[in-house]
Amino acid sequence: MSANSEPDAMYVSTKLMNFAAPAGRLLDLGPYMDKWGIKKSDFVGSLMSPWQYNGKQYALPKDFGDLVLFYNKTMFQQAGLQPPTTWDEVKSDAKKLTSGGVKGLSLPADPARWNAVLFAYGGKVLSGDGKSAAFNDSKGVDSATFYTAFQTQDQTSALPDTLGATWPGDAFGKQKAAMVVEGGWLIPYMHDTYPSVQYGSVKLPPGPAKQASLLFTNGWGCSARTKSPDACALFVKYMTGHDVQLQVLQSGFALPSRNDLANDPAITSNPDVKNLWDSAKFAIPWTFGPHEDKVESAMGDALTAIFLGKKSVKQALDDGVAEANTALQQ
Repeated sequence: MSANSEPDAMYVSTKLMNFAAPAGRLLDLGPYMDKWGIKKSDFVGSLMSPWQYNGKQYALPKDFGDLVLFYNKTMFQQAGLQPPTTWDEVKSDAKKLTSGGVKGLSLPADPARWNAVLFAYGGKVLSGDGKSAAFNDSKGVDSATFYTAFQTQDQTSALPDTLGATWPGDAFGKQKAAMVVEGGWLIPYMHDTYPSVQYGSVKLPPGPAKQASLLFTNGWGCSARTKSPDACALFVKYMTGHDVQLQVLQSGFALPSRNDLANDPAITSNPDVKNLWDSAKFAIPWTFGPHEDKVESAMGDALTAIFLGKKSVKQALDDGVAEANTALQQ
């Protein structure tokens, strides 16, 4: 897009959206939605806001993923445990499941996992106007303390690489971690890589302020420079329509964006997929404006410093906010 050679229709990431919409580089789809019978109510409600700017709709959701808590059924049964429904139960279960080379959890130094807890505590990443970072307030400190304490205090969690794994899902598949916070991408991974492992899932439990998960989404949009806006809008309509979204669902790698697929057997007959689908009701879009890469990096640096014992939670978050604010003020 920076070379002014973008196609008429395009895949729009949240990163592209945060740059291109304010710069006037994406077509406002609103008038074409009205013209061609596309309703906002066709789509899962939480998926629409990432593509809105100043009251205009610049893309439609292509698909989505969010987070749930996956647990090892065999380990839970052997320990006489039921799937957890509160974070206190997650904490106590992790202690009971930690033994020898197995940890109750594997939580990474990844803001794309911690932020679900941050939001459940009522915290936020950015200020209301998006001009400054805000994840070091008391809610941020409390949520980061809770998230990292599984490793730093209880020793019931470990980073994936210390468990001989490449990512939490790998640690889960190798049965080095009894629980992980992951998305729907874990389902085909387990099917293909660790088919003998028996597992289940529950929605992320409510936190002190609310129940929260993270919503990851991409969209379809049009260049503002297109000479065929109607044709482009019709392409977007097709790609976000029932038939293509059914293919998205059947692929197993992401969830469809349309409400009219809520009762499809691929969702209703699979408890794990159903938990992921239902979590969209309270999931919060994971996107932080035009400098989101640097904001995410700052949060990741803070978490790493806490996990490695290099800084206190408060100091790490203060330093992370300072790092993020340097980028936000550019």
